[in-house]
Amino acid sequence: MTLTADLPGAPAPQPARHLGRADRLRLEVWLWRLAQAMDDYPRRAAREIRRDLRASALDEASRVGMAAALRDLGRPSRLAAAYFAQLDRPRPRWTDGAVLAFLVGAAFPVYLACAWAVGATQAVAAMGGGTVELTWLWAPVTVESTDDAMGVEFATAWQPLAVALGLGSIAFALGARIWRLWATPRP
Repeated sequence: MTLTADLPGAPAPQPARHLGRADRLRLEVWLWRLAQAMDDYPRRAAREIRRDLRASALDEASRVGMAAALRDLGRPSRLAAAYFAQLDRPRPRWTDGAVLAFLVGAAFPVYLACAWAVGATQAVAAMGGGTVELTWLWAPVTVESTDDAMGVEFATAWQPLAVALGLGSIAFALGARIWRLWATPRP
């Protein structure tokens, strides 16, 4: 018998709860969301934080259940923001920069090229069809629209690649907030 059970008015000790697969899965999802929110946090410190939170959550869940334990920890994004606020200076968000660089430097130019190609073939068809030599971002393009065939052929050129790299670089710098590398330490 424990000491607390001997005290008058003390709550009876709760038996440890068994954690099932659903509880462990819930914890893993919560930790994954935290890892995503802390992606640009210093790696070693982030691993230690997740390890400590896992142990704390498992310990707490054995008494109150996993749902209550995770609710007490709070939302992963809010917790990650609190950890970022404790750093001595703001850190660049490399992952955000990479995602934005891909979207602006690769996906957006491909989308524009496809939209331009559709418009060019329709324009050639509206003019009566045939084969026309055009340029897209200073690169030669052959547009064909006949009764038998329709297509666009982009020639390999450095100009569209340079535009995509330029857009991607600017997007990366803005998305990563690269100026944080030179930020002064917080007091």
